[in-house]
Amino acid sequence: MSSAGRWEHAVLALLDDLELQAEGLHLAERAAEVDALTVAEYAEVPLVARLHASIGRQVRVGVTDDLDVRGRLARVGSDWMLVDQGHIAWFVHLSATLVVSGLGQHSVPDEARPLSARLSLRSVLRRLAEERRDCALHLSGGRVVLGSLLRVGADFVELRSPDVPDPVVVPLSAVAVVRDSAGPA
Repeated sequence: MSSAGRWEHAVLALLDDLELQAEGLHLAERAAEVDALTVAEYAEVPLVARLHASIGRQVRVGVTDDLDVRGRLARVGSDWMLVDQGHIAWFVHLSATLVVSGLGQHSVPDEARPLSARLSLRSVLRRLAEERRDCALHLSGGRVVLGSLLRVGADFVELRSPDVPDPVVVPLSAVAVVRDSAGPA
């Protein structure tokens, strides 16, 4: 090979190498962009979307220091989840949830959720009160109030407790979990 041929070959090899490097940089930049978009999109996923995608799975929900609720995630509302243990239904207030394990990796967008997903814990309590269900209200401070649900106000629930002659009023903001021993509603 002549010196001109070697020079041309060296230049072409250099250009090929530069092109490969540029292609690699482009792919790396593209991967970084995709990662950034993925992180940004995931930052918009609420807990309730993950919960909806995990309906039917076995979960463990830490509510207070001494209360873990374990069972099948049966339903999810706007501010609560139902953990079913067969003979006991646990309505867990999302605001009182400390940790959840057993969730799947996916999420369900708002528009793909059933209409019942819009129901609040207050709606669930109203239904239980209509049936005069005996429940245990586990409060965020660790106290448990037992009784038959009577009425539900805008921001409170009223129940008849066997220990107290007058109805007991509990602010909804204090309710961490409602345990219904009759099973899922």
